[in-house]
Amino acid sequence: MKRNLRIILAALAAYVLLVVLLFAVEYRAPSAGIHSIWDAVWYSLITMTTVGYGDIAPVTPFGRLIGALFALCSVGIFAALIGLGIHMIGGQLLPRLKLMDAKNKPWYVFNEVNEDSLVLADALQRQEDCAVIFLEGERKERLPGAVILNTDFESLIARFSGKKTASFFFMGDDPWQNYSNGLLAADRGMQAYSMSSAAIDRYPANLHLFCREDALSRFYWQQHPLRREERCVVLIGCGCFGSALLERALLTNVYEPDRTVEYHVFEDTACFQAMHSELAQVLSGEKTGEDRLVFHEDSWTDCRDLILRADRVIICQDSDTACMSTYETMKKWYVAVSPIHVRLSADFAGITAFGERAQVLTPEFVMKDLVNRQAIMMNDIYNEGSANPTAWNDLNGYYRASNIAAADHMIVKVRYLLEDDDLTVLTREDCLRAYERYKERYAESFALFEEIEHRRWMRFSQMYNWQYADTRDNARRLHPLMVPYEQLSEEEKRKDDFAWELLGRMKL
Repeated sequence: MKRNLRIILAALAAYVLLVVLLFAVEYRAPSAGIHSIWDAVWYSLITMTTVGYGDIAPVTPFGRLIGALFALCSVGIFAALIGLGIHMIGGQLLPRLKLMDAKNKPWYVFNEVNEDSLVLADALQRQEDCAVIFLEGERKERLPGAVILNTDFESLIARFSGKKTASFFFMGDDPWQNYSNGLLAADRGMQAYSMSSAAIDRYPANLHLFCREDALSRFYWQQHPLRREERCVVLIGCGCFGSALLERALLTNVYEPDRTVEYHVFEDTACFQAMHSELAQVLSGEKTGEDRLVFHEDSWTDCRDLILRADRVIICQDSDTACMSTYETMKKWYVAVSPIHVRLSADFAGITAFGERAQVLTPEFVMKDLVNRQAIMMNDIYNEGSANPTAWNDLNGYYRASNIAAADHMIVKVRYLLEDDDLTVLTREDCLRAYERYKERYAESFALFEEIEHRRWMRFSQMYNWQYADTRDNARRLHPLMVPYEQLSEEEKRKDDFAWELLGRMKL
């Protein structure tokens, strides 16, 4: 819009200049027909509209040159009018008509057209009857049925301000710009989803942050859960994708004390060890009844025996080329390797691949409605027995993440209670069946249930480098309950029962 306005103003300035020049060179000439500015304006309009009465005409050579320019401009004016008409109909009128027709539908607004936004928008369209809206972008791809608005971001926010059924998605290449745009939309009272991993302590409840790595890790461990007999997992690649997969595995795959898992990690492990130093120390293998986390400095090709005895190998380097190279090498020289899962951005026949955009950039893993609802319910249940209840909107980023991690573990609890390691989708019926099993076994196994949840809570805290201290100090991340379950008082052991009780109150 601003660009069009600049063009119009420039054309108007050029027109005024030509009219003034025409008057200046004509009004003193012998037998001149142009004696005033208005005569020059009249001549220019009659010429450019091709009416050509002939009552006024320039007589000087320079005046005739200007007259020729006005005559040539007539072709451009018609072309500009036709182009403007097409632009207004296609870029303004039709989108407005489409939005009026979809006024009672949910609106999903994307501020950028790119591969990520197109995949998510397509999934939203297929999932429900909605209106998908894009800002006009430079890319040629278009989603059938989507509304393309030729407007800037500020105008977009102003246009949809107050529409409660409108959700904004910010999925550009700059995560901080995505966060800033999302914060602006959220401040205007709209639901905003920003592709950003910004570690912000507090942000509005209607601003939701997500990233592809997080969505991928949640998808993987939901669709490829560990089976009871799997006790050794090899993970090759600990960059952006590998770190997310490992974090999710350690937070989600927490079972009863006699079911532990070894994780062997290769390549780019230094950053993970530094960021999660407390957890790396706890899971170094010195404590019995705990999972074991081993970081290898040498190449996986030097650990043939480990690769061959692993129950699962996950190849998750950040580059698709590197993943395919590793997979081909392993298949060529390690004939007896157990299932190999390969992270790839596109599906390949014959390979157990995961990570395709269409798999992870879905409403389920981006909007996380189910997980967020479970986390909020968990916080509400906890508040019922708390002397200092805290509403969800008042929680900082750490405590929200704690509740979300607990919600992610719900499907593990259901698998455990139903003894079904193949369960990948959480349903209301499965939750109720699991809750009945929980109540049946509670009298004889309550300590086991409590220990599982305490270990899961400890694992999350250790991931964020909390340590034990006699007195709690949130600023220094010290907590008196960072001890084994056996060392808790009877009251402290009961503190996490609400996590299991949520099974009976689950609303999916």
